[in-house]
Amino acid sequence: MTNPDHTDSPLAHPRHRPPAPKNLEALTAVARSIDVPFAFSHSTAAEIAGWPTPWAARVVGDLHVITETRAGHLKRIGFIGHRGLESRAVVLRHGLPIVAPAHTWADLGELVGRGLPYTFEDIIGAGDQALNAGCTKEQLRLIVESRIRPRGKRTLLPALPWMRRGSESMLETGTRLVVHRGGVPSASLNQNVYDSKGNFLFRPDLAWRAKRVAVECQGTEYHDTPDAVASDTRRFEVGKRHGWTFLEVRSDQIWDRDLRNEFLSALADALGFPAHRLDLPAAEPQRHSPEAAATLLENLERRRRRGRAQQ
Repeated sequence: MTNPDHTDSPLAHPRHRPPAPKNLEALTAVARSIDVPFAFSHSTAAEIAGWPTPWAARVVGDLHVITETRAGHLKRIGFIGHRGLESRAVVLRHGLPIVAPAHTWADLGELVGRGLPYTFEDIIGAGDQALNAGCTKEQLRLIVESRIRPRGKRTLLPALPWMRRGSESMLETGTRLVVHRGGVPSASLNQNVYDSKGNFLFRPDLAWRAKRVAVECQGTEYHDTPDAVASDTRRFEVGKRHGWTFLEVRSDQIWDRDLRNEFLSALADALGFPAHRLDLPAAEPQRHSPEAAATLLENLERRRRRGRAQQ
């Protein structure tokens, strides 16, 4: 697969600073109650760091905590204990110890699979955040490959070519993937736009500067309040006065096939991109990497063969 995204472009320096988790006070109390060296890990570390986490990982409410191997698993109700703290780097976020971004991304591979919360798309989204945090793809690859029988390897390594620094939310990642898989040329991500005199105009989520086309990802959490709507309206008006075309995208336009096709067709039209070159079927979000999907099919066929042999 060839990916034209300029993943490690020095031009992509997002200024987004995720807010503290809503349950920061409770997490701080939990941290004070643990009397052995530890760090929050896996999806808990990702959430504290402000990374997008799947609803299925948040709704359960379990906290992932990693301790040193010699200390064993932390065994408490509401906790998922892990061992191996001695092999992880630890950083502080909001005063809480969490596994550092590169190791957290690799750990998330353990949460991919049947009945588990993370998908291929979620791993790519988490990888975008790891790159935003200063990790490199080579560093992430080496961490995965350095582990003995790493869980999720068939999802983690195939995710690397699709990851790109600059996306600041899962909706932005999903939109970027739909656009790229659909055959549309790559966009710049979250880069400031200035007028001819150097005055700041706006900072679009995705932009095709030569065509003056921008896509804004409108998540309900940040864009459906009256203040946010007013701010977006002002921003769009500024851009339109300078010849820009804006397209808005919401999550249902990523997941619903007809809405997704309409969005890609509208984007192609705005860019002057030939509609016949769109690959609409390929734009479909992917729950599994091709490698993981092949493994699932192999396992299914193996079970079928065993079933037939026992009849």
